[in-house]
Amino acid sequence: MTVPNLIMWSVATVAAGWKISQVLRVPEDRYLRAVAMCTVFVFIALTAQLATGLPVNMLGPSLPKLVQNVVLTFFFALLIIVLQAAISAPRATRRSRREYLLAVLASVLLTVSCIAAPSASRGVSYEAATVDSAALWFYLVGNAYMAYATARTAYLAWQAARQTQSRARLSLRVAAAGLVICCLGAHLPRVAATSGYLLELPAGLLATERWTTPALAAGIAVFFIGIAYPGARTGMVKAHLWLEARRRYHQLRPLWFIVCRAFPAIALFRPVPLLRELFHLRYMRLRYYRRLIECRDGLVCLSPSLRGGASDTSELARQIGQLADSGASPRPAAARGILAEPLGDSVEADVGELVKLSRELRRLQKVAQGPSLAEA
Repeated sequence: MTVPNLIMWSVATVAAGWKISQVLRVPEDRYLRAVAMCTVFVFIALTAQLATGLPVNMLGPSLPKLVQNVVLTFFFALLIIVLQAAISAPRATRRSRREYLLAVLASVLLTVSCIAAPSASRGVSYEAATVDSAALWFYLVGNAYMAYATARTAYLAWQAARQTQSRARLSLRVAAAGLVICCLGAHLPRVAATSGYLLELPAGLLATERWTTPALAAGIAVFFIGIAYPGARTGMVKAHLWLEARRRYHQLRPLWFIVCRAFPAIALFRPVPLLRELFHLRYMRLRYYRRLIECRDGLVCLSPSLRGGASDTSELARQIGQLADSGASPRPAAARGILAEPLGDSVEADVGELVKLSRELRRLQKVAQGPSLAEA
């Protein structure tokens, strides 16, 4: 069992679980069901590959490898149909039967070649199969189908990229490049080599057992990079938004803590100690926007209790701090003006003014070492 195989299996497990959960939420989406089935096929194939490297393999050396190859044939058949549907749905309907028949034919030939081989030749690696004619038929069938499947999938992925205007275009082109590397760097040379060995030609001059495995690994890596790019980019954007919401959420705490003390009914979520608040991880954007609204509502309610216009942030923060320290509980009344008025109409402009006020409150509290804001 190697670390890269374990990592790929873990990623495939997460991806399959994620897609299955999406299908359970939207069971009528046929495209989503097909993509989920592709991830399940990859998970099964990588599980079989992982099983061959276990210290104790109760399935024998041949069964995991056979399962892996059979599953991959149906994975590529389904992937070809999905890509064809993205280009032309009517044509995909007509060609789907042919793709499934090819996958079934390849699977039958793989099974027959595996069963027909002597027990000592079953499950051997490609590097060892070059000196074992009984195992060559298994790799000839498998690589012949994979050469067709990778070439066909690469072509369809490139065609689908030409028809899309989204960022998925780059993803499809990178995935197509990875499939081309697999086809030209591994599967086609292996077809030529295995055919040469079976025909007793000097195929050993190609030395495919030395360089095709690294080429295949590189192609698979490029393919998965292309497939994972949209999801990874979406995840990075979501992570950035989450971190930004969390940062603003904590920056607003000093101001929010005061308005919640003055008007407890404003808070949807009651104030908690800072240490506990640091463990708030879920619904961060909801919490952030709720805190933003509550800060603005609190300032509206506080405005009748403050002296003068207090347009300066420092003066406004000083008055709010004195009001909090006095322990008074003002009652909501008609607002006399807009406190911490934003310079623009955007939400970010409003947030900027509230954050400035909240920071000033924190600074004044540190200078005065008052107990009220120390909790904030």
